[in-house]
Amino acid sequence: APFSCYLAFSYLSISDCRLEMPDTIKIVAIGSGHLASHLVPALHDIGCEILQVYSRSIYNANSLAHQVNAEAINELEKLNPEADIYLVMIKDDHIESLCNFLPSLSGKQILAHTAGARSIDVLAEASENYGAFYPLETFRKGQEKNMKEVPFLVNGNNDHTTRSLRVLARRISDNVSESSDDDRLKYHISAVFINNFVNHLACLVHQYLDDNDLDISYLDAITKSGFERILSHESCSSQTGPAQREDHQLIRKHLKMLEDAPHLGNVYKTLSDSIIRLNKTKDENS
Repeated sequence: APFSCYLAFSYLSISDCRLEMPDTIKIVAIGSGHLASHLVPALHDIGCEILQVYSRSIYNANSLAHQVNAEAINELEKLNPEADIYLVMIKDDHIESLCNFLPSLSGKQILAHTAGARSIDVLAEASENYGAFYPLETFRKGQEKNMKEVPFLVNGNNDHTTRSLRVLARRISDNVSESSDDDRLKYHISAVFINNFVNHLACLVHQYLDDNDLDISYLDAITKSGFERILSHESCSSQTGPAQREDHQLIRKHLKMLEDAPHLGNVYKTLSDSIIRLNKTKDENS
């Protein structure tokens, strides 16, 4: 049988155990997208009671609610007012307007969002206890994900909220840290670079090779070794390539070849310039 959320809170420090939490944490899940499809089942698996799953699409709400024995709703006016935690998992720019439709929360209830780039203060008008419960990972529905390995960054507007969210996250993940709004945003920016931008570069390369009837699988070995360097945190000390060597003749030759793909050429030039500037900065500071 799964641990109850009460047991999850009792496993940690003495200060954490002082939290006045019910035997089973009742959660209303607001959102049914990619993140919710992983996080809501994870909360259910540690013994939390998912009261409701809200989505503008009743089909999406039903699909997720069925997995966790919850009620599916598509009207915010029907939100259950008896939950312990209201977890907002929607697009960042919709969070503030959503707060206008939440039930009046008591001094014990917690409102938290899962956004990496929004301050917790966006929730201030809707609850006495509010915070962030941010998993630093990208999620896709149907994709396998080991939630134990996903870093969680949490913070709250008071000690009670911060401890509550921290302890709850620790039952899901082995990597949990308190993080201010500012630090969480910096992590979010970094994640955009390492995940979204790197993935976009791979997409551009794929299209370029397809357009030239070449086989992208020939890059598998070098792609693997490149990501191994990233994961070993050796990126800055192991940079290679013509820009690293400041081989301007070869850079010009590459750019000439990319004249038929001007967007890719612009990206190549921008990144090459960045590598050269970074090298100059290192030389000046050495």
